[in-house]
Amino acid sequence: MPKSRRSLELFPEWLSTSRKPLEREEATPEALWQRFLTLIRDNVPPQVFKTWFEPLRFERWENNTLTVQVPSQFFCEWLEEHYYGLLQRALVQVFGAHARLQYNVMLERGEDVHQRTVRLPALRTPPPQQALPLQTTPPHILISPINPRFTFERFICGASNRLAYTAARSVAEQPGQTRFNPLLIYGGIGLGKTHLVQAVHNYLGQRRLPLRLVYVSSEYFTTGYITALQQHHAHEFTAFYTSADVLIIDDIQFLAGKEKTQQHFFHIFNTLYQAGKQLIFTSDKPPRELADVDERLISRFQWGLVAEIQPPEYELRLEILRRKSADEGLELPEDVLQYLAQHITSNIRELEGCLIHLLARATLDRCEITLELAHQALAQMGQAALRPTSPQQAARALSPEHILTAVADYYGLDPSVLTGKSRKREAAQARHLAMYLLRKYLALPFKTIGQLFGGRDHTTALHACENIERELPRSSALRQALSHLEQRLGEPIRL
Repeated sequence: MPKSRRSLELFPEWLSTSRKPLEREEATPEALWQRFLTLIRDNVPPQVFKTWFEPLRFERWENNTLTVQVPSQFFCEWLEEHYYGLLQRALVQVFGAHARLQYNVMLERGEDVHQRTVRLPALRTPPPQQALPLQTTPPHILISPINPRFTFERFICGASNRLAYTAARSVAEQPGQTRFNPLLIYGGIGLGKTHLVQAVHNYLGQRRLPLRLVYVSSEYFTTGYITALQQHHAHEFTAFYTSADVLIIDDIQFLAGKEKTQQHFFHIFNTLYQAGKQLIFTSDKPPRELADVDERLISRFQWGLVAEIQPPEYELRLEILRRKSADEGLELPEDVLQYLAQHITSNIRELEGCLIHLLARATLDRCEITLELAHQALAQMGQAALRPTSPQQAARALSPEHILTAVADYYGLDPSVLTGKSRKREAAQARHLAMYLLRKYLALPFKTIGQLFGGRDHTTALHACENIERELPRSSALRQALSHLEQRLGEPIRL
């Protein structure tokens, strides 16, 4: 297998203050090992943990050295290349400042199994420490870590995220001087919201402007506020945030239901906004759908620009897979890339997770990455994927016209009826189903779907998809229609 060239990926630090430390003198080596794995599990995506850390086996802890068995030399190289910093931090946290880590690599030669010990660091020099925020942070205030890999250059832009990307780039060029203040980017999990807002932070940091940058998750903000109240540092807490030139708060939806925190944040917002400072937020929902959030805050979130990131369209998914595989130093067959892009439609994290899983399978099984292997990888990851019968079948990408024609034929209608103004019950149901399939199959933005149906508003497409999802469990006729269309269109629909 080609060796990966991807640089180290930093993962968020855990909060040492939020966990009760395990007493080393009272713990067995096996208990320490489980604690070590728990810390790692909390700081990597589930698929990454399953692929790269579950296969590790504890061997012994002696002479201040943790020995871990790994299944191959490639595993050892991959762990040090990508997770060196995480392993070192977990090692120090659990086993102490002077602890060392070494691997026992299992080498198979015919019927014999040999072991070779590799110490950490053995393959590369320690990575540079993560850059600190530009401002000095009081000890009782929590600031979220920044991933230096999250840059505008590494963000892959497409129709589904172009508005958010353009707005973030404009804000980074002229913070506080555009109409995009505040800028709120919303969308589902794993679509790139955090990447974009951290790209703003990284871009401004690289320009070395005399700006005070604060990036924090809403959970850190809330925890910091509670701590400040308990320690009688509320004034310092407020002063720290109101002195920011650029304030970025990730996952603002987690302020829901926290009335006192919302009130304090409301005053910080007003102070910064009136001073012309840049405010940037992310959320999993548009402002009007945020439950248990003060109406005054919801109104202020809409003062600037609210930009949606939607699930990536087929072309964007394909480009992401190409870029990620190139980052790994791999050249995947085009039919494999197209097959994965067709069947993983929800978010970018799943695309990346599948690519890692596929790489691990090919490495451990010592086999080529083929269409069949890709199918097996999707099946193991729980994806409802169609077993490919040929490269041509896997590569085939449905078009909106295919879907509109199939739905119209099923209901005995002309396709023009679906895109027309008829409000008859059968026409409306067929139209809603076609919109639903366009969203599920092609991951088209709601705005694009609305335009395909006679220039309708994006809210019409959103309502249609929600209506189909609501009716599916209780309508056998609708389920029958989907089953028929599944056979007609040639790939399964996940119910």
